Amino acid sequence: MIEMTFIMAVIVFLMTAGLTSRPFYDFSMKKYTKRVTSKFGFKVSDLHYSYDQMIYFISLPTTLPYVKAADKDDLIIEQDYSSFFYPVLKGIKISLEFNEQKLYLAYLPIGNFRLPHLDKLQQEGYIDEQTYLKISTSKLLHPKTLTEVREEVYKQLQIGRY
Repeated sequence: MIEMTFIMAVIVFLMTAGLTSRPFYDFSMKKYTKRVTSKFGFKVSDLHYSYDQMIYFISLPTTLPYVKAADKDDLIIEQDYSSFFYPVLKGIKISLEFNEQKLYLAYLPIGNFRLPHLDKLQQEGYIDEQTYLKISTSKLLHPKTLTEVREEVYKQLQIGRY
């Protein structure tokens, strides 16, 4: 009886830790970012960013008919975390479902998600690399940013880079 109780407690603990780790990670990034940005007098929503470092897995503009015919809403954005229990955002993946398979179109690593204002603060010595990554993670996880990334990938697939 004691063994069964112990096993159930372990299972409940692991499920709770697994189901709450990513929401708590997102929450902690937002709180940390809010504290740092208020210190420097700007908002995360005011930060501009660059798509130059986005990695595309297909040629631009694409000539694949099923990609060309896809709508913006068909693009799937997934957050790529390093682990399940101690998550750290590695980047975001943009894919398209075709014939019940995912076709990965683009990837934006968090290390390449550059924010010019943060670059300036980092170069002046006000923030370190870890602070930069936490603020850029918070910006990348913001729903408005994800929508803009989706629109940019769609535009690149339809029109191309230049």
